[in-house]
Amino acid sequence: MPNLLERINSKILLKITLLVIVVIILIVGSIGVLTYFQSEQSSFGNSINIAGKNRYLTSNLLFQTEKYLDGSSDTSQLKGAMNSLQSNIMTLKQGGMISGVDLKPLSSSVLDLWNIVNGRWNVYKSSIIQKVLIQSQQGKIATSSPSSSTYTAALDQLLLKKRFESMASDLITSSDALVTQLGLQTDKNCQNLILLQIIFGILIIGILVLILYLVARMLRPIFDLTQATSKIKKGNYDVSVRQKGSDELSVLTESFNSMIASVRDFIENHHDLT
Repeated sequence: MPNLLERINSKILLKITLLVIVVIILIVGSIGVLTYFQSEQSSFGNSINIAGKNRYLTSNLLFQTEKYLDGSSDTSQLKGAMNSLQSNIMTLKQGGMISGVDLKPLSSSVLDLWNIVNGRWNVYKSSIIQKVLIQSQQGKIATSSPSSSTYTAALDQLLLKKRFESMASDLITSSDALVTQLGLQTDKNCQNLILLQIIFGILIIGILVLILYLVARMLRPIFDLTQATSKIKKGNYDVSVRQKGSDELSVLTESFNSMIASVRDFIENHHDLT
């Protein structure tokens, strides 16, 4: 128990312990912060991939719509394309597992752009439901069968395709704007990551330099004591070691100076007696 108290009360041990704790906290903190930013970087990358997928899904939906209008596709394929695009857009905002990726929800800074994408998608979806699916069930859409291949019906079908192409183009444009904004956030996050790496590198180097300085400062009394011992060994008792601080080495230095003073006084008294 006394040895433990002595170790706790040791000022040198306390300094070394504090330095070790500071280094550990700095290293653990830097790893945690850098891991977080790298995770954010990966999350932004996944969001960009899923947002970019809107372009493909929108093009596929337009293709399936035109095939359905031409009579070369059925309702299940058209609805499947619609569900895929809607699922992609909703998961992009809410997060979740999609395409084998555990996607995080979008940050609030890009929700305005997502709302534009979702608004244009709702317009596009409503038009498909009203102009294609419902009218198809009522038999009002021209197909490729001879009975409905009139000039007016073909013109209406062409105009309807042009309208869907325009809405698909608007949806793709808004999706591209979202991808661009996510890309800007990724670049900013990457710059922050590099800046943090530089800062933590400088801090770690600074801590190491401080440790070297403190270790050198703690070893300086030992070096002075070694030099004084060498002079005493050569018969020079007129030596003294500088004393600074109040730790164990300072106490040792004080004891050494007191011992040398006593030896010097003893020699002088011995010479006087002789």
